[in-house]
Amino acid sequence: MIGNPGPFQVIESEGSGEVESPMTAPRRRYSCENYNTCLDLAAALNWDNFTCRGCCGDVNEAMCWRALHAQKKDRIAGRLCSIPEIHCHQDESSCEDLPDNVIKLVGS
Repeated sequence: MIGNPGPFQVIESEGSGEVESPMTAPRRRYSCENYNTCLDLAAALNWDNFTCRGCCGDVNEAMCWRALHAQKKDRIAGRLCSIPEIHCHQDESSCEDLPDNVIKLVGS
């Protein structure tokens, strides 16, 4: 897929949310294999809303780091949100035995 890893925070949306001017719903891909992870990331980061528009279907590793740090400060987010573990390895061969739900960062 074309795009960047998501999710993306919705800062402003059209409409005020009132009856006369309802807000436009953000684009979401509910069938994406990472949708629940993105939902948990948005909750852990205390976002009001997020969108999948422009996403390639992968999870942004930097967002995972931010969410993991946010969970340390917010115990409720820590209990409610399931953020994937992040493991750093020196080479890709040491990543082969990790489960699929673990984000694998390979450093030099």
